[in-house]
Amino acid sequence: MANVKDLLSGWIELSGFPKFTTSIFPFLLGSVVAWFEDPATFNAPVFALSLVAVFLLSEFCFVLNASSVYADVKRKGRDPAHVKDVSALHNTATSGRFNALAKGLITPEQADFGAVLCVIAALPIGVLLQFYYQTGVLTLPLGLIGIFIAYAYSRGPRFSYHGLGELAITIGVGWMTVFSGYYLQAARTSVLPTIIALPWVIDVFKLKLTREIPDYECDRLINRRNLVVRLGKRATANLYLPLTLCSWLAFLPLIFLDTGIPKLLFLLLALPLFFTAKSLIALRSFKQRLAETRSRAELKQEVRALTRNAFTGMILIPVALMLILWLGKIV
Repeated sequence: MANVKDLLSGWIELSGFPKFTTSIFPFLLGSVVAWFEDPATFNAPVFALSLVAVFLLSEFCFVLNASSVYADVKRKGRDPAHVKDVSALHNTATSGRFNALAKGLITPEQADFGAVLCVIAALPIGVLLQFYYQTGVLTLPLGLIGIFIAYAYSRGPRFSYHGLGELAITIGVGWMTVFSGYYLQAARTSVLPTIIALPWVIDVFKLKLTREIPDYECDRLINRRNLVVRLGKRATANLYLPLTLCSWLAFLPLIFLDTGIPKLLFLLLALPLFFTAKSLIALRSFKQRLAETRSRAELKQEVRALTRNAFTGMILIPVALMLILWLGKIV
């Protein structure tokens, strides 16, 4: 019983549940867009089942990636179990997700097996959604593409090791989550969820790059040649401001679309804007520290402040948009 308890505790720790907001919230946004277009077509059982499927596929992706990085770090002779400060290794470790593996609560093999079980559990849900609830012919293809992206990010083609991981995450987490949430409710394609998702898509790409900066040394060690390793920390940091501007300019088409939403409601975008502004202040401090060639520990502290505010600002984008759409419909 103790082993089962440790295994369950290890799985929960390894999952990194706060990261699930990056897939759940945009999926909710897509569902709200479909409801906004036609509230009468909203299907509660479809919503509940599809939300479970998104959760399972998120588990598959996050656990598999954490297990992959852990195995690669060990292979390079840096066994996390013997490192005094495991959080210094990688963002995955910083979030606590290496601890379960390092402490032996769960093995990489058990983690991989559990990740596969999540996919096996999600597949019948996809079949049920498409053929019983008639959600549309793209239901299963969208799910299978999501599974492939989650797998290929760290296994098989290993996109994240060849400079394609950022693009894969941007497509999978940035666009597909919103589009899938919309499609499963509307059972049709539309350009509206893509227009609404565009600021989120750009911000996902920006945050992915930013979160890779503190992992630069570790990623080089395990030969994970992502864009930050290829471009360098300074060049990557210089992309933050232009990507932020692009993200906020991407709100303009939505504001000027003839959706009937009172323009005053778009003031709710001040929620993500506040934290984005804080991240820009943290960016300036980080770039100053980088120019001064401060110690690695000091740089990590600066970039953590940057990524914390950037993550909060990014997550609040779908939250603010859902509030705007909901209030715009009921006002």
